[in-house]
Amino acid sequence: MTIIEEWTGRHAHALRTALRMTNESFAYHLNVAPRTVAKWRERPEMVPSKQLQQALDNSLRQAPPDARIRFAANLGLDEPQIVLDHDVLSQLNEALGGLARAVARLESGEPERSPAH
Repeated sequence: MTIIEEWTGRHAHALRTALRMTNESFAYHLNVAPRTVAKWRERPEMVPSKQLQQALDNSLRQAPPDARIRFAANLGLDEPQIVLDHDVLSQLNEALGGLARAVARLESGEPERSPAH
């Protein structure tokens, strides 16, 4: 997740657009006046108060994953890629293969076989 050390109007505007909120709905969400939200867009260098910094942190933390991706993209940041565990992928592939074989047997009318012990 993207972490903002010090929020600015640019960051706040990027979050508002990532959440796909209007100025009014974002203002209500943060419990501020709509004019405050409009000022962030007009003055991207503006640094909100510490209380608003915390509210923006909470809003980003609670944002759905797709909104977080849009937020990072709005700021021109690359989100870290998910690291895949190849052992887990192998286990999943093996399980899917077993499931596919079981479905094929069921579709062909073959009797179900229990695993040998």
